[in-house]
Amino acid sequence: MRNTLTKAMSKGIDRACHADDDAGTFLEAHRMKRFVLAALLAMSAPFAHAAPPSDAQVDQLLEVMRARQTIEVMLPQIGDMQQRMVEQMTAGHPLTEQQRRDLQRIIDRTSIGIRDSLSWDKLQPVYRDIYRQTFSAQDMDAMIDFYGSSAGQSLLDKMPQLMQNTMGAMQKVIVPMVDQMQRDIAAEMQAPPDAGAAAE
Repeated sequence: MRNTLTKAMSKGIDRACHADDDAGTFLEAHRMKRFVLAALLAMSAPFAHAAPPSDAQVDQLLEVMRARQTIEVMLPQIGDMQQRMVEQMTAGHPLTEQQRRDLQRIIDRTSIGIRDSLSWDKLQPVYRDIYRQTFSAQDMDAMIDFYGSSAGQSLLDKMPQLMQNTMGAMQKVIVPMVDQMQRDIAAEMQAPPDAGAAAE
């Protein structure tokens, strides 16, 4: 594609060069030709090297990034979260023994569906598509080199703690804002209507 564009641009400028016999016009057009061709080559150079990654590259990156292990660790956490949500929803609502059994059957069925949907056999093709659409083969090689190194593995080891620390820091920022918003809403609802609203 780059060669086709370059040849087409070159032919177009050649015609412009010979369209006028004036020496100044010819020299100016010739300089323009050299400038445009150089710019065209410079712009097309990155695209010439942006080859898509292969499935083997993606699979190798997912392996060194421990993607499968991450999913397998996450699944029980999703189950625990689901159980806590159900407990919160039913808090203050006494259930009969039959209702508890029915609810547990729903939870078990949902858990099986989640585990099936998030199994590695189902997720691996999704990961492949995402990484192929996002990264080039050169990007993949660089990431494989990094995550396969001791520094990359150390980063993966510390990532859970990093996420936990990040969530804790975010809560320190967000919780006071939410509390202030709740106080503002409560004060607004308790305030008497202004004169204009009363008149209406």
